[in-house]
Amino acid sequence: MGGASVAVDTAGAIDNAYASEAESFDAIRQFLSYMPQNVWSAPPHVQINDPIDRRDEKLLSLVPRNRRQAYSMHKLITIIADEGSTFEIQPTFGKSIITKFARFGGHVAGVIANNPMYYGGALDSDGAQKMTHFIDLCNQFGIPLVHLADVPGFMIGSAAERSGVLRAGVRAVHAGLMATVPTITVIIRKCYGMAGMAMVNQKGLNLKLAWPSGEWGSLPVEGGVAVAFRRDIASAPDPAAREAELEAEFRAFANPFKTAEAFAVEDIIDPRDTRFLLC
Repeated sequence: MGGASVAVDTAGAIDNAYASEAESFDAIRQFLSYMPQNVWSAPPHVQINDPIDRRDEKLLSLVPRNRRQAYSMHKLITIIADEGSTFEIQPTFGKSIITKFARFGGHVAGVIANNPMYYGGALDSDGAQKMTHFIDLCNQFGIPLVHLADVPGFMIGSAAERSGVLRAGVRAVHAGLMATVPTITVIIRKCYGMAGMAMVNQKGLNLKLAWPSGEWGSLPVEGGVAVAFRRDIASAPDPAAREAELEAEFRAFANPFKTAEAFAVEDIIDPRDTRFLLC
């Protein structure tokens, strides 16, 4: 009764909207091209002309060295997937998460990526619901999952809490743990807290890779230091300098190489090799 904009953009009850019937039918055909004939069949494989060992130099500079600066995750997905093979589900709802079908070497995969351009990638309630819906869809039809992680944690604040972000977020974690399809996670940058758990499937023989820009932990260093060392910082002659000193000390522990040494990720990769490894 509220119209398409409410159902698509606000409630997420309808996935995608188009301006004409012809465009809708084109989208339905593309959507069905990723689907198996039934839940007992494998997703369709197609022949491609895009080399699986294609390496794109743009990946080396895509993630800014400034950790507070955003970048286009959509562009990253376009670079690593087969050329012209992506199809986004729910592009206007839950924008903190990107959900797309794509092909890698002609094989179908469901891509779930955090969106640094929206809330800095923090997972909100709508994004978590969108993520759960997409995981369930892919798992039902045997479509493997690719997670591209850059999440500082759950969205915080009174509005986020009123929206039930914790319940929706943990439901997304549960959906990922219950999925039986193969899952590969590539940690692009941040991966913190329970929201990070939603992006990294620790169960079974699922593969976890990281770019050298990856960092992770229970809490982002900045917020964690400000809370845990509040008295220390406040009593220092120069509180700002003391806070920066503590942040630098603890950020060293977020180094991805230390995590790889402990076998918590299987490999740290050259970003240009991402496509080949996913294929």
